[in-house]
Amino acid sequence: MAFFHVACMSTLITPLTAILQSRSCVVMSGIEGRIVPTGSVAPLPKVGVLALQGGFHAHLKALERQACVQGVEVRSADDLADVDALIVPGGESTAIGHGLVNSDLLEPVRQFAATNPVWGVCAGMILLADELSGSKAQPLIGGLKVSVVRNAFGRQINSRYSSLELSASAVQGRLGDSAYFIRAPLVASVEQDVEVLASLPGDASKVAAVRQGNLLATCFHPEISSDDSWLQYFLGEVAGFAPAHFTKPPEPTSVAPWYAIPSKDAEPDTAVKRAFAVFQQGGVIMDVTNGEQARIAEAAGAVAVMALERIPADIKRDGGVARMSDPAMIQEVMAATSLPVMAKSRIGHFYESKILEALQVDCIDESEVLTAADEAHHIDKRSFKIPFVCGAQDLGEALRRIAEGAAMIRLKGNAGTGNVIQAVRHARSVFSEVRQLCSLRDDEIFAYAKTLRVPVELVQQVRDAGRLPVVTFAAGGLATPADVALLMELGCDGVFVGSGIFKGENPAQRAAAMVAACTHYKDPLKVAEASTGLGKAMVGLLEHDTPASVAALLDQQLSGKELRSAENKIGGIDLTVAA
Repeated sequence: MAFFHVACMSTLITPLTAILQSRSCVVMSGIEGRIVPTGSVAPLPKVGVLALQGGFHAHLKALERQACVQGVEVRSADDLADVDALIVPGGESTAIGHGLVNSDLLEPVRQFAATNPVWGVCAGMILLADELSGSKAQPLIGGLKVSVVRNAFGRQINSRYSSLELSASAVQGRLGDSAYFIRAPLVASVEQDVEVLASLPGDASKVAAVRQGNLLATCFHPEISSDDSWLQYFLGEVAGFAPAHFTKPPEPTSVAPWYAIPSKDAEPDTAVKRAFAVFQQGGVIMDVTNGEQARIAEAAGAVAVMALERIPADIKRDGGVARMSDPAMIQEVMAATSLPVMAKSRIGHFYESKILEALQVDCIDESEVLTAADEAHHIDKRSFKIPFVCGAQDLGEALRRIAEGAAMIRLKGNAGTGNVIQAVRHARSVFSEVRQLCSLRDDEIFAYAKTLRVPVELVQQVRDAGRLPVVTFAAGGLATPADVALLMELGCDGVFVGSGIFKGENPAQRAAAMVAACTHYKDPLKVAEASTGLGKAMVGLLEHDTPASVAALLDQQLSGKELRSAENKIGGIDLTVAA
């Protein structure tokens, strides 16, 4: 007797949130060529997505499109015990590995992977491997009898949307033959019972996808490539869930990385640059001034480091003109860590950015923390091969930077102060304006685009996606784990932390606590545990002179942009720079 899963009728009339909570499958029996109900109802198979860091949201969105399966976040051993299969997403493998250890999840996931279906994607492939080739030791799940090379293609400038050469069984299974490779690993060697499903074109030794029984691993990202074929292969062939109907992927401009699929094997374009930041989600990016601090950041579970000669608190203290850092210091940081390395250039100083691209940093921050080089013009970021992150205080400023080519937005806050108030204000401003935009009628977005001074197509994209079409991190004044959790709860994708770590006591412990708060912001008790015993935080600066309170400016009946301008003047942000 064969069994089939058929989606229940409620999926046709029930909102999506209710479907995910309550939908089930009627078990059907194949008898003499006819499908008839058995009268029983089977619970949906649950597919967990490890949600400690990385691009887990994209996998959950893809699972929503598959009938008769339910995608759930896995952040604890209790979550893991309730799922039938697991996806370990792309991200930073060291950050996810530290997260597994610090969440007491590493051993439970190892035991789960020994007998249950697991798909490792990019960083997930690294974590499933039994051995890393040419890399220092890091926490691994293991079980997959392969050796993997991390960052096999080099730095972000070498990331591409690339072709795949499929095996005969992969062709027969109609698996996708192109995908995003973002700072991707490759399989260096496989043991006999590992099946190779895909390799790089013309070089069978460069293995990109493998299967070993209940384990599947890919070094590329189908989940952001408008390609559900690899997910359906995992669900059907690896996990053994019954085939079911599915919804086609939406337009690529409405889901990560929020841009049209590039041409195969072309030079990096906007889509590839935006895809880099997708896998920084759920993480902490830390300011560092030398290789030792970079190693502290990596050991704490950071997803990237920002290399600069002086942290923002020291820039404010010293005064004078703040410029791009010495290339020797940047290269020292790049040599000290396997994490992505970012560096700052001055607003409008495109030649500093050309130097940083020549050094092959992974991302450039066109930063208001440094002294502006051009009071009217930001850098045209579209011609660069590596992504840029830019600051914004409101939706209009964010969209203007995106129109110039920014692949990531950093809500400005007030860097170097240890005072989170402006970071909160800017987060609330951007996210409330997005909600307002989503409520507009179709014929109202044209005037709204004129008000923001941005292309109407970009406004329409925000409305369709329900969010900014790039990853959005908070920054500026985050000094405690509670600050980090607050900004994550408000809707940020991750956080930048600088002075708050190395200007406080116990920087290594404080850095790890910031990461824990970012990972477990939904659990106040875990954030409380991370906050315990850290010692004194940085003293910080109040954002106003006399009196030092928000009420002082509110008493002057300032609001909106006038209020922000008054605060920025006191906070030291250069008002002459075009917003």
